Amino acid sequence: MTAAEKLEWKRRAFVAISAPIPTGIRNGSAIASAQYRDDAAVCAAFVRRGVQPDRAKVACLRLEGVQGRL
Repeated sequence: MTAAEKLEWKRRAFVAISAPIPTGIRNGSAIASAQYRDDAAVCAAFVRRGVQPDRAKVACLRLEGVQGRL
């Protein structure tokens, strides 16, 4: 992953974790809520420290999909 790609994914992850939690997740099952929380935690760690870029990329895509932004 180049520096420019990493910066772009950091931006996307920041936007994904800054967005409001969708009502489907908020009022949905506990499993969906836990997965959303875990994905948000992975993205937050990537934004803060730059760790696990591949895992953060998948988590970011999952968050964007749930939020309807893909």
